Amino acid sequence: MPLREHDARCAIGLDLLFVDAARQHVALIRRQEEQRLAMLGEKLRWGEPAGSGLLRALREELGIESTDWHLHGAGLRSWRLGGLFGLDRPARDPRFLGAASLAERAQVLSLLFLVEADLVWLAQAARPGSSVLGLELLPVAALEQHPLFLDHATLIRQVLEAERAGRLPLLPVGSAWPLRPAAPERRHP
Repeated sequence: MPLREHDARCAIGLDLLFVDAARQHVALIRRQEEQRLAMLGEKLRWGEPAGSGLLRALREELGIESTDWHLHGAGLRSWRLGGLFGLDRPARDPRFLGAASLAERAQVLSLLFLVEADLVWLAQAARPGSSVLGLELLPVAALEQHPLFLDHATLIRQVLEAERAGRLPLLPVGSAWPLRPAAPERRHP
């Protein structure tokens, strides 16, 4: 099936939600261009495995090499998929939807990873890259007091609530999807 001009082009974003063991604090970056707090993240490159993209995001945005965090004792304790976002809201990241050229236009789908970390170690180890001004630790309860990038505050709350309820990863289901599971057949006696 050939690609046509009206077919969707998608970019895959990798968003890292760094949390402490108690889920009371998060570590967010402040990017130079947005001047708002955000989850650390990068777009996946063509042909790049997600794990390599995560390591690249740490290296490019925080200056942390894979050898710095490969072992659990180096500050990053565990990570898991928190959810997939953007399939049911194509305009959630509008930066690339209206690009003039088709090559630059994309719908951004985000794979959000929940990363449990020693946030103090992470803050001390971080050597922000050129586009990142710094890493900030915030109490989860204070997220509403800070302007976050796009819908990051909502995503953080949704993922942490879903984790508490044992419902990770969050995947788009429900009323946003036109097809629902068939109702069970009723048998007549």
